[in-house]
Amino acid sequence: MSPSFDAIILAQTVAAALFVFALWPLGTVAGRRRRQTALAGTVILSAAAVYDMDVLNAPEIIGALLIGGAFGLLLGREWPESRLTVLLTIFAGFAGAAMISAAAAAWLNPFAFGLVDEGSADVATRHLLALGVVALAGSGACAAAAFALLRRGGGNMALLAISIGMVGWATAAFAFLLENMGLAVVGGLGGAAGTGIALRLCGGARGKGLADAEARP
Repeated sequence: MSPSFDAIILAQTVAAALFVFALWPLGTVAGRRRRQTALAGTVILSAAAVYDMDVLNAPEIIGALLIGGAFGLLLGREWPESRLTVLLTIFAGFAGAAMISAAAAAWLNPFAFGLVDEGSADVATRHLLALGVVALAGSGACAAAAFALLRRGGGNMALLAISIGMVGWATAAFAFLLENMGLAVVGGLGGAAGTGIALRLCGGARGKGLADAEARP
């Protein structure tokens, strides 16, 4: 095992641990600290992903990440706080569309993603199910975001949570295709968190909503 591979595994493990800490239900941890921890995990995982992939256009990718991050930060600061749910719903819908695009790209050019067995020109059978999950979950995320935006008030927390959960599951499925352990863990955590919050908001957990989650019979 090469030192560079060890460094990538270590970075993915640290990022996964940070995401677990950010999502862990500890009442003593402030929300700001959770967001900072999740941001640190995102930065570490992104750096590991870029370093792991031998791409020729890495400067363009890094530049796009910086521009997109700056735009998101500016938009988040200027957007009215009362309408942040709408903004998050739009982003979740875009993330679902991105997963659909990723699945389509893998289907159209499986050689670039290593999804083709030797001597074949089609996607390997074992990868078809994962591609289907990515496309289906991405479509579900887009649909949930669209329904949330069409509702009165322009946003719905339960549908937003469903959309985020779908994006997480799609990301985890796509990570299995890429054999990226860190991305699979992060996607699974996001999917589980979104699904759990949606169940709470819909009253699926003991018949109670999120506001009553701490109440005990």
